[in-house]
Amino acid sequence: MFTPPLLPFFLTITGTSAHLAKRDSWGGALSLGPTTSHIIHAVTTLIPGAAPPTQNGELFLWPGMSNGTGDLIQSTLESWPDNSWCGAAVGEWCVRASLFGSFGQLDGIAGVVKGTDEVKIEFSRSADGLSWTQNVTNAVTGAYLSSFVHDSGPMTGWGTGTECDNSCNGTIAAQTYKNTTITLASSDTAFGDTLGVSGGTTYTGLEVSADGTVWSIESINVPAMDQAM
Repeated sequence: MFTPPLLPFFLTITGTSAHLAKRDSWGGALSLGPTTSHIIHAVTTLIPGAAPPTQNGELFLWPGMSNGTGDLIQSTLESWPDNSWCGAAVGEWCVRASLFGSFGQLDGIAGVVKGTDEVKIEFSRSADGLSWTQNVTNAVTGAYLSSFVHDSGPMTGWGTGTECDNSCNGTIAAQTYKNTTITLASSDTAFGDTLGVSGGTTYTGLEVSADGTVWSIESINVPAMDQAM
């Protein structure tokens, strides 16, 4: 049986920046956190654009959550020189729900995503506060793509990322995240002040509920990234 490749352990959200333990190139990103509360639910829909038709190295697109010191919850769209491990064809992505920590990397079963697909990525904390569920589905059809459930502590930051490792090359398509909603356990009216962007990323429609617990972003737009061959 073919063993899926392992992702690098690369995102830790601290303040308004996302720090990489290992990287070659860092594309557009947006981050929120840390909150003075903690996150109990987060959902976004990612339209990734086509994966590069030819590629060296590895390309990763993701939303993720962390508290800066513990586990990293991350559902990742992946493009490798050979994506046959998940059944993806040229221009398609592998996607899997993953968890990173001192134990290494744990993954759900991987699915296949086309560049025009709308990929709904949802993180939900259990009522008892012990575990997190990641669900990745097609936002239009509802089709299952990947999922993973594991015990993890409270999360205080949420962010997106675009990473190109090991001399990844070619043109990385623009990405859009839409209908992003982050729900906090208690009010944090200053959570929006922690928002940071990089790599030309823009956003529209940042809003907060009257009680300061539900934050939403209508659209996050990550520009195309052109890597030298």
